[in-house]
Amino acid sequence: MSLTSSLFAGVSGLNSQGSVLGVLGDNIANISTIGFKAGNTTFSSLVTGDLASGGIGSGATASTRIAVDQQGIIQSTGIATDIAISGQGFFVVTDDPNSESPEIFYTRAGSFRQDDKGNFVNSAGFALRGYPLDNEGRLPGEIGNANTTSSQLLESLETVNTRDISGLAFATSSIALGMNLNAGQDILTGAGDTAEPITTSINSDAAADDILGPNANLVRDETLEVTLGTGVVHSFVYGGYARSDKITVNSIMGSSTAAGVFSENTTATAGSPLRLSDDDAFTITSVTEALGTVVNTFTFNTASANAQLGTFNSLNSLAAAIDATAALSATVVDGRLMVSATDARGSLAFADVTGTMIANDSFSTTDSDFNAVASVSTNRFNSMSGLATLVDNQTNLELSSSVGSAASDSNLTITVNNPLTTITFDDAAGNTGDMIAEFGLSSTTFDPTYDPTGATGDNMASGNISPSFSRNIRVYDGQGTGHDLRISFAKAADNTWLVEVYVADETEIEQQSGLVDGQLAVGTIQFNGDGTLNSVSNTLTTGFTPVWTNGAEALEITLDLGTAGAPASQENAATTGLTDGLSQFNGPYTVQFAEQNGAGSGLLSSIEITEEGFVVANFTNGQSRNVFKIPLASFPNVNGLTPKAGNVYAASDKSGDFSLNVPGDSGVGVISASALEGANVELADELTKIIVAQRAFQANTKIITTADELLDELNRI
Repeated sequence: MSLTSSLFAGVSGLNSQGSVLGVLGDNIANISTIGFKAGNTTFSSLVTGDLASGGIGSGATASTRIAVDQQGIIQSTGIATDIAISGQGFFVVTDDPNSESPEIFYTRAGSFRQDDKGNFVNSAGFALRGYPLDNEGRLPGEIGNANTTSSQLLESLETVNTRDISGLAFATSSIALGMNLNAGQDILTGAGDTAEPITTSINSDAAADDILGPNANLVRDETLEVTLGTGVVHSFVYGGYARSDKITVNSIMGSSTAAGVFSENTTATAGSPLRLSDDDAFTITSVTEALGTVVNTFTFNTASANAQLGTFNSLNSLAAAIDATAALSATVVDGRLMVSATDARGSLAFADVTGTMIANDSFSTTDSDFNAVASVSTNRFNSMSGLATLVDNQTNLELSSSVGSAASDSNLTITVNNPLTTITFDDAAGNTGDMIAEFGLSSTTFDPTYDPTGATGDNMASGNISPSFSRNIRVYDGQGTGHDLRISFAKAADNTWLVEVYVADETEIEQQSGLVDGQLAVGTIQFNGDGTLNSVSNTLTTGFTPVWTNGAEALEITLDLGTAGAPASQENAATTGLTDGLSQFNGPYTVQFAEQNGAGSGLLSSIEITEEGFVVANFTNGQSRNVFKIPLASFPNVNGLTPKAGNVYAASDKSGDFSLNVPGDSGVGVISASALEGANVELADELTKIIVAQRAFQANTKIITTADELLDELNRI
């Protein structure tokens, strides 16, 4: 190496070490700069010619590399719009937020604040770019978003600006209910009518257990028919009794009144109905399904009548003695003794024990009705209580009854259990009497008790039917106006409930076709035997769209009543019913939750950026809305990015093409909310490197001074 070359080598060393000091100074100067990435100086030798064949080394040259891929320490700030990246990736920013095609830069400096125009800018003045979200929170390019620009393109980004978000109302789009309906609730009473013997009938003052006497309207073995809207006909046959002569017309054993004592007559001709002696007795044998065969004995005693002992001396006292037994019923109606098994479908047989009262037809010399009654399997009745029992035990329990004024002047209300069907009372074809007239019934078909449309019956929305349970919930239209909705339930059958959803003030909506009285949806729900939800009508699950009369936006509202399906005991069921919404247990009505996702008008109160990268607008009505989502940009070679003033980077050929991803996806890091990433500068290392650079600089100056002295000596030769 020549002396001149050594001078140049020393100079290159001074330049290189000067570069080192410049980089170190820059690092230390930016030790508090958010997201700053430290530089590092590397050296390479300078050679003139080939050293192996006599070439000469000419010193060194320095180059700077930025440690972009090295993570800085994340520090919490408590400021809602400060964000840091933990892991790989960059925020996308621009220095011209108002341009339609701004120059794009990338940074990790996430200290963003709103400027006077509402743009989110960091301390260097670069504006944050993000995905604008639609009202459903969808990214550009997602199915359903009107913005079809792919989220992988920079063109899908906008400058994050919240200036125009001054206030917002959220229209209700979903309602979720969690409540228990009382399984012990009475079923909604169906249509029906009340049967009560008319005032001109001999049965007008009959008690419920009294045997009804036959007359022109009420004829033995004739039938009352009850027809349901389903087409099912229930038939009830009057009969099953034995009866005496009418004592006031044809005297019985010497008495012409029911209270008159029978005359003992031992001298009457044998076979005469007047022949009667003390202690003459007869039996009545009854056969019923409930009691089987029962034999009761009744004894004539002129001096004393005791119903409990079975003794009698008049028509009234005989009726009392018969009626005092468990197996028989008896009543004196219009001067006639009426006798029946307690179940009118049972049989009766009469037989003398002593004497000839039965053999001589002492009780029925003319009508000949005081004799055996055959059993039947049909619905036979002869009292109001007997008819009630038959009604209540019909196949499939389709009918119900209620006895009124049981002690006297009794009546019987007959209703269909299904409140959605009709009921009609009529005489059977071939009847010669008129049971409808006897019982004061109407032969007109009775409309269903319940009809959600109100066309043939009443509904809950009109107030004409009181719901078993009702719950109010306030919903909101697109203008933020609140509307009170009412969800009402009425039990229609075991495990089946009627449901109506309607507005409390029907003037708030335009009534839709097929609905009335402010209704929005009607339907039924069914439960399993274990209290879980079995099914919900499609009319309730498909959603409804109120058309508000105030001109507010109409938005479809879906109703979530829980998971419907088969009971848990059913194996291999496609879906198992749950109690995560509605349930039906025998307990009080309780509401676990009644939720809706709307809100009235509110003013913007604050902005925050979440760990998921959402820019969230918070409002004074307690609601929040995601308005932007911050993407993170990644590069194949982040150290190949070109540093720019303001702690930003520009893409270059060495960095490769960018890729946009949401935080946490496809190799990019996650966002730390309310935090900032500090500079990745380690002060101790930097100071150590300064000392090394200082010594190297001094050594290079020594090379120059030494070469200079040698050249000076050479010049003096």
